[in-house]
Amino acid sequence: MSLMSSRLLIAATLVATAASGCNKLKDHAPGGVPSTPSVPGGMPGGSGEVDPNTCGNYAAVDAGRKLKIFLQATKDLQDTTTETVKVVKQSCLTMGNELGMSADALSGDDTGAICNKVIATYKDNLKVSVKGQASLKITYKPAVCTIDASASAHASAECSGSASGTAGTGGNSGGASGQCAASAGVQASIHATCTPAEFKIDADAKMLVDATKFKMTVRAMQDGLPQLFSVAARIKPIQEATTVWVQSAKDLAAMGPKALESMKDQALCLSGQIAATVKASTQIQANVSVSVNVSASASGSVGGS
Repeated sequence: MSLMSSRLLIAATLVATAASGCNKLKDHAPGGVPSTPSVPGGMPGGSGEVDPNTCGNYAAVDAGRKLKIFLQATKDLQDTTTETVKVVKQSCLTMGNELGMSADALSGDDTGAICNKVIATYKDNLKVSVKGQASLKITYKPAVCTIDASASAHASAECSGSASGTAGTGGNSGGASGQCAASAGVQASIHATCTPAEFKIDADAKMLVDATKFKMTVRAMQDGLPQLFSVAARIKPIQEATTVWVQSAKDLAAMGPKALESMKDQALCLSGQIAATVKASTQIQANVSVSVNVSASASGSVGGS
């Protein structure tokens, strides 16, 4: 066979192979487009995180607009509860460092475990630095959080598409009305106005066994506990809103394709967003649980509530 004939045979083989590959793509993806790199409408498949601004113009229809508001509430709730846990952990680390605790005792990602060790340490310090029958002088003013009813009404009205509204939407916890109620509750709770907590502790010098340890412990508590007491107040409305939001998220996921009937071009992308919401639910609930438990434990450790 001549050199020219060999080249022609190789070229023909490559063309046939390419054609076969295209036919396989057609068999597995309508239109010959692979299903993994993109989703209908040309939007990227997404990172697995909640992002209300992805998936194109799905908010152009009413159901899509309500879904976008719900996704935004989800993202805001996730961000807020994550930041709250950071405040809790940093408050405990501040106290732990001032108490002279070891780096090993304060390391790790388990905020609850770290804070429990810190709380146990300052409680033990008080026991050994003050005489058993001594009474500590504790000045405690809890934080107070107030939810603005107009903010909740505004969020409800925005979701329903009306110019004004009243707090809450009532109705079935599932579907668009449930999403509106959950979204409004979330936005109202995370934008609550809170007064700062105040805390001071003292004891008669005559009742001190170890004045140095007592002063160190008091300084640590006064630097860290007010933030935890503020979290105790702030997390309460968030916890209540989260309960409603979790149920609405479950209902939305249970609806499956039916929830996206009017958003067919973006259905695949939005399915990913709903899945991301379910994933976020686990983190949100864990964040709320840690914040509630640690702040309650801190309050109980000094007789606050």
